[in-house]
Amino acid sequence: MGAGSVGKGEHVGYEGHSGCTAEVISVGGFVVVVATGEVDSHTAPRLDTAVQQAVTRQPDQLIVDLSGVEFFDSSGMNVLVRALRQAGRVLVVAPRPVRRVVEVTGLSTVFALFDDVDAAVASAVTHTNG
Repeated sequence: MGAGSVGKGEHVGYEGHSGCTAEVISVGGFVVVVATGEVDSHTAPRLDTAVQQAVTRQPDQLIVDLSGVEFFDSSGMNVLVRALRQAGRVLVVAPRPVRRVVEVTGLSTVFALFDDVDAAVASAVTHTNG
């Protein structure tokens, strides 16, 4: 087979796919899931694993920082919806690609959306003390 040709049964990766990383950190005393890259059906399980770890550590409020996410589809939304079922409140730092998906799905009234982690943490503090 020549360069660039694909035979039957061979798997072809999406060229340029940056994958996804997700980690759980603490910011201002709150658990934050930080994800970067592309969240799709192949990479959403990484985000889900981090979210599940975070929910066990702080189940009442979960901050999910997606500011480093370049692509976000319904697989990522499924992770956020699952988190919402497990956590009392989900605060999402949402750049334009994420915010668009959340708005198109009609879930912008369900998730608290923020431009940066500091604003999400400030809201979490107010919610905790309020």
